[in-house]
Amino acid sequence: MGEKLLTAKEAAEILKVRKNTVYDMIKRGDLKASKLGKQLRIRQEDLDFYIQYGSQYGSQASTMLNEGKTQTNGIDKDEFEKNILNISNGSTDMAGRNKTTQKGMANQIIICGQDMVLDLLANRLNQCIGENVFRSYKGSYNALYAMYQGEVNVATAHLWHGKTNSYNIPYISSMLPGTDLVVLHLLKRKQGFYVQKGNPKNIQSFEDLKRSDITIVNREPGSGVRVLIDEKLRQAGIPTQEVNGYQDIVSSHLEAAAAVNRGDADVAVGSEKHSLSVPGIDFLFIQEESYDMVIRKEDFLKKPYQKMIEIIRSSEYQKEVAGLGGYNVENMGKIIYSDLIQ
Repeated sequence: MGEKLLTAKEAAEILKVRKNTVYDMIKRGDLKASKLGKQLRIRQEDLDFYIQYGSQYGSQASTMLNEGKTQTNGIDKDEFEKNILNISNGSTDMAGRNKTTQKGMANQIIICGQDMVLDLLANRLNQCIGENVFRSYKGSYNALYAMYQGEVNVATAHLWHGKTNSYNIPYISSMLPGTDLVVLHLLKRKQGFYVQKGNPKNIQSFEDLKRSDITIVNREPGSGVRVLIDEKLRQAGIPTQEVNGYQDIVSSHLEAAAAVNRGDADVAVGSEKHSLSVPGIDFLFIQEESYDMVIRKEDFLKKPYQKMIEIIRSSEYQKEVAGLGGYNVENMGKIIYSDLIQ
């Protein structure tokens, strides 16, 4: 009997993510895929392995691309780049692969951020204005930096500022100096600890992370979760060198949850939504975070951006996002900061 092969859509349904997110996972080398004719197929055992162990095994594809080798998971390199890296405008990390000049960005919109709701937005906007909407998957801090460097048009962030107990605005103001901006609220998400089922180590707060019997798995610098961890440790007066596992990095909520599930770590920090995709772990609520969108003032009144805002504020889009679970869409699209009125 032959092995079970899944389409990207079938894999997305199992992972409870958008199909374009699966394409991006393949592009990064996190998930293995094979080319059968003109179609991509994912082995069930490779998907099961990803769910259990995250993407630790998946760096081979990325390495091969970087080294210029001709084959990636059995896919010709040129075909891989054509069919995966550019599978749809909604999933292409233009800013990550090629630095985009301001002139080159004149006729396109690059939306930067890691949440899948941005994939939904990019797809809807592409349907309305054509084939000029792209996605970049940088984390919050790096998204704002990329915007300042002129690499992306729209940035998103969920950066907690410990001194003011607020989200995003303090970072936006300092990281985009001399730039007139409009900031829209997108949604709120619950952040918390991922712990093993039953919480056997009785982890309750960040104070517990300095215990010698506790090992964490961390997120990459620039991500909203990493900023939250660092701010909480700073507030608690805990030096990072006293936290076991602080230097062990994964690049997604799902990988962090998988690491806890398989016992590589006792605890990680991530969103409630992603914890629901991994059996064998519990979620302990820390706080609700604000996920917001940043647009340059000069772009805000342009028709493509107004169309994007119209989509964000539409009941259809908000229902689609709310239907994913784990998102509070109250006040989605509300302007929370603006340089439009001086």
